[in-house]
Formats: sequence, C-alpha cells, structure tokens
Amino acid sequence: MLGRVIIGGVAVLTSVRYGAGLYFWRVAENLERPSYFVIDSLADGVELRRYEPYLIAETTVDGVGFRESTASGFRTCAAYIFGKNKSGEDMEKMAMTAPVRVAGNTPEREDTPKVSPFRLFAPKKESKVSFVIGSKYTMKTVPKPIDKKVKIRQVAAHTLAVKTFSGPPPEDEQVSNELKKIKRVLLKRNIKPKLKEVHVYGYHDPFLTPNFLRRNEVAVVVEGNI
Repeated sequence: MLGRVIIGGVAVLTSVRYGAGLYFWRVAENLERPSYFVIDSLADGVELRRYEPYLIAETTVDGVGFRESTASGFRTCAAYIFGKNKSGEDMEKMAMTAPVRVAGNTPEREDTPKVSPFRLFAPKKESKVSFVIGSKYTMKTVPKPIDKKVKIRQVAAHTLAVKTFSGPPPEDEQVSNELKKIKRVLLKRNIKPKLKEVHVYGYHDPFLTPNFLRRNEVAVVVEGNI
C-alpha cells in the first residue's frame, strides 16, 4: 500500500514538473527575438543567418565559461529589465525577450587540444552577458540603467554561422565541440569566420523547462560586427 502511495506521489510530482516545464517553454517561445532570415542551411545543422540591428543591455563579468558568466550577468541584466532603470522620472518594467547572450574570446590556434573557447580570455578573463531589448525602443527612448555595470548599445546588422542543439546550458567543452563543427562546415564552403569571439545563446530557463525542450545555440560572426 505504501509503495503504491509513493509511486502515485512520484507520478503526480513528475506530471506537475513537466506540465510547468511545458508552460514555461511555451511562454519562452512567444518572447520577442531579434529579427533575422536564414541565408542558407549548411551541413551538420549549421545555419547562416542575417540579423537586423537590435539593442541589447550588456554587462561585463569576471570569470570564464557560459555557466560561470551567466548567473551573475543574468541577475544584473534582469534587474535592469525588471525596473532598475529610469524612464523620465519613473522606473519602467520592460518585456522579457530571448535569447540570453554570452560572448567570450576563443583560442585562435587550431593545434590547441581540448581547450575551452572561454579559457584564453585576454587579458582579464572577462565575458559579456546581455539581454535583447524589445524592438519598440530606440537608443533615444530606451530607459537608462541605474546600475553603471549595465550598458545599452546597438548591435549592427551582421551574419552568423549558428549551430542549434537541445539540453541544459552547455559546459565549455560542449561549446568547444559545437564550435569545431561550425568551423569544419564553413571550411568546406570556403567561408571564413571571425573566431576571436564565440557567442552562446540560451532561449529557455535552465530550471523549469525540460532539457529536451531547451534551445541552445553556438554562433560565430562571418560578416559584420556584434
């Protein structure tokens, strides 16, 4: 009898967990994202995307790696989005968007074995975490950050080579592996990426959304600056 109760309780909790996860996945899927179109779908799931300009709220944090950087950087940018800002004389709560962006420097040498793309930052070992700002804002109308760690800037139009995959926020080794796949595909097409910086995008929360539904991306610039 007790065993059945325990099994039933586990089943209920599992159902609630995945029900909540599916709800938050749907919410994230409806968030505004930067506008882009797919130029070409290459081998191994790599896409070439052309992005239109958009605004970001960005902070620079100590530490290297996607997971290490995201936590503190996320809190800083989220505080700005949720009202730690000035719009005229008032604070303004802004709409959430996707993705959360993390950018870090990459090793330039091909013969460096098993090195995370985040392990060779120069010289201060910093990374940049940013939130996309909704398209209704311009540089003139966007609320000003109260926290000086948050900077508002416009991302210029650019082209990315992007690899999409599911799962939890990626460890550095996985980021490095995905980057290698992108580089191999681009090499076959004679496309030269700008490898001084790699971008990791996360579209869903890392806690409630089931890992098989979470969307992650690793990207490098092939044209333009971001």
